[in-house]
Amino acid sequence: MQGIRGRVLGELDKWIPDLHGALASRERADVADAVLAETRERLAAILEGTPDPGWSAAHMRAFTIGGMIYVAFYRALESRGYDAARAWELCEAATKTHFARMSGFERKLASEGMFGWPMRALSRWVAKRSQRAPVGGWVMRFVEGEPGAFDFGVDYERCAIRDMAVANGAAELAPYICLADIAGSDAFGWGLERKETLAQGGRRCDFRFRRGGETQVRVRLPVV
Repeated sequence: MQGIRGRVLGELDKWIPDLHGALASRERADVADAVLAETRERLAAILEGTPDPGWSAAHMRAFTIGGMIYVAFYRALESRGYDAARAWELCEAATKTHFARMSGFERKLASEGMFGWPMRALSRWVAKRSQRAPVGGWVMRFVEGEPGAFDFGVDYERCAIRDMAVANGAAELAPYICLADIAGSDAFGWGLERKETLAQGGRRCDFRFRRGGETQVRVRLPVV
């Protein structure tokens, strides 16, 4: 991710108000400022060793950047006595606020864009590429939809976010990061159904999407 350092740190800037707001409920303003300053430093270090899926896999790049922000924030909190569960409470609060603050265009893109043919075509293409060689650390298979059950799905056989978290001393946070998908599904109407994830001890991450459906995600915490 070193090649898009400015973009990664710019994305953190967009999250700063939400992370600061979550911290304000627990910490003094000066402590919150110090945590966020350290988050930036840690993110800058993390991105140097994290593979970039590239512009042609823009959605996978976005997922990876989001994961890096969570890990950097956690590591800054960890040095102040937070464990993964407690840190995730702040991450989750910030995530919900961040999604709620998105513009109408951004929300439409996240909602309707998920089910358009370009997203499906891109996901199929990236999945095929990943079977030959990981795409920014991701390996996945596209799952065609089943009428009446789901519109389409993706099975992740290797998760770049999990690998990145482990490589940066945040293995215990990895299973919590999976929970961000619940907030995304609820906010944007993805109708996500998922029974397992790699970070939570599963054989794969079995995403199934149904436009406007109910979010149904099985959670296993912590990983044993």
